[in-house]
Amino acid sequence: MPQRTMHALSAPAHHVPAAKARPTGRLRLRPLAEATTPAVRGVRVTLLLAATTLMCLADLWMTLLYATSIGMIESNPFARAVMEHNSPQILTGWKLATMVLSNGILFWARRLTYAEVATWFCFLTMVGLSVHWLNYASEVSSFTAELSTLAMSEDPRWVNMNP
Repeated sequence: MPQRTMHALSAPAHHVPAAKARPTGRLRLRPLAEATTPAVRGVRVTLLLAATTLMCLADLWMTLLYATSIGMIESNPFARAVMEHNSPQILTGWKLATMVLSNGILFWARRLTYAEVATWFCFLTMVGLSVHWLNYASEVSSFTAELSTLAMSEDPRWVNMNP
């Protein structure tokens, strides 16, 4: 055998060529191709859950802001039922409990495909709701007459919590 081949065969099994060596630090940046693999699914799900949680907290804040001041239409019948108790504390507890439960389940199952799909669904739903809140907040001042009419109507979707 030629000398070069003998040298390659005698290299230790743990030898990794320098071009393929990976950083050994705790935080290492992964190439995009590696970031989309199932092996990194847990990290993706965790980041999506963190972003979803921030949007859920913003949704809670906006709901409390409008429901305890001028009132608002609540399309979610479960949230409307909770808001019928006329208590921001009960609404906050309910929202936080559902967030902790749902995020906890998805975090627990974060390495499974269905958990990632469900997390993406939750994330995109909250993005849509956040866009809705941004539009509502920027245009609510032009709806004074309509809001007064809704407040006087018998529309069951209208909520106004006066603690």
